[in-house]
Amino acid sequence: MKRLIFVLFSAAVIAAGFAMYFKNDPGSIQVSFDKYQYETSLLILGLGILGIIFAGMLLSYAFKLLKKFTALFGKKRSKRLAEKARHSLEQGLIDLSEGRFAKAEKILLQKIGHNENALLTYLAAARAAQYQGAHDRRDDYLRRAHKSSPDADIAIGLTQAELQMEHNQFEQALATLNRLNELSPQHAYVLKLLAKTHCKLSDWDSLRELLPQVHKTSAMSDAKYLSLEIETWCGLISDHARPGDADTLTKLWNEVPRNIRAIPEVIEHYATELVSIKATGEAERVLRNYLSNNWQESTIILYSGLDVMTNEEQINVAEGWLQEHQHNEYLLLALGKMCINKSLWGKAESYLEASLSVHPMPVTYLTLAQLLEEHMEDKQRAQEYYRQGLHILCGDYGEEALAEAENDFQRKVSSLEVSKPDLKVI
Repeated sequence: MKRLIFVLFSAAVIAAGFAMYFKNDPGSIQVSFDKYQYETSLLILGLGILGIIFAGMLLSYAFKLLKKFTALFGKKRSKRLAEKARHSLEQGLIDLSEGRFAKAEKILLQKIGHNENALLTYLAAARAAQYQGAHDRRDDYLRRAHKSSPDADIAIGLTQAELQMEHNQFEQALATLNRLNELSPQHAYVLKLLAKTHCKLSDWDSLRELLPQVHKTSAMSDAKYLSLEIETWCGLISDHARPGDADTLTKLWNEVPRNIRAIPEVIEHYATELVSIKATGEAERVLRNYLSNNWQESTIILYSGLDVMTNEEQINVAEGWLQEHQHNEYLLLALGKMCINKSLWGKAESYLEASLSVHPMPVTYLTLAQLLEEHMEDKQRAQEYYRQGLHILCGDYGEEALAEAENDFQRKVSSLEVSKPDLKVI
């Protein structure tokens, strides 16, 4: 458009010039201001204006060329700086992965002003500072990350929570994760970290409320979720175990899901807590009912360690288990202890000796020795069982080891010389 105006104006000036030339009349124009006057021909004025316009256009074109050159130079410089920033980020991440945390932090921040991935760089620098124990710098980098990318609240918050958890700052991590959960409800990874944090804080009531959300969002695999459920309910059982208050614990047990109550680890934990609050009879009943339908080695081991008053029904149930588990040393030990409680000395001795024949254990030797000493007045055999149990407890298993130990003891006793001082009567 500017060029068109210039061409039209130039054509008008030339046409006017030719007209004046042929008429032999160049025209005249006079300009006066105060004491100053200027007079010239119209042709000269038109050429002057034309020259000024041309000069202006030339300057405008030169300015555009300079601007393009400057932009091209700046673009190349920015590209070069961005390339250096990417290299710094790559090298910093390599150093971070290889454990050179101080070097990684320094390199990551070298070209941060020209880095297109400022968020990633600040998050990596925060991790580098965390591994050096510089938690103030870590938090500062996280604030810078938020300032560089205000829309990345979830990513920055998750990184902050992870770093806080790595440093055992679980209260701070909980506050961070609760804020993230408000920003993005049902976020699977946020819920997963929340569950872990409640678990670390042993906040079982809160974790119990959180479990349905964790399950709904599939934040964990089935195996990990089941493990979390088990830990949660075991923690709740421990929290509700109060001496002399078995009713509260029993009420909680009735709230435990059936699939969890069928897990040996949970029912054994429940029975152990019942024993701790002096509700051993209830613990025996729970374990007996479980073993009648689900045989578990760890459960029978726990059952064999109970010391409760026994009735015939309990003995009959346990003897029924012998049909399929007649060579289980813990079942035989449990039956022996039951018979002792019912004053069935001979039957108790038979069960305990049968348990020893399957697998000798110190507790079985002790129980049998106490039976012989306290109820059957056979102190000699009791002493022998005490001795054998002690050797097993110390690590010697087998008759040869026991016989060798006895011979060594006799030899050392016979080799002792006892000297008596001479007594003089004054």
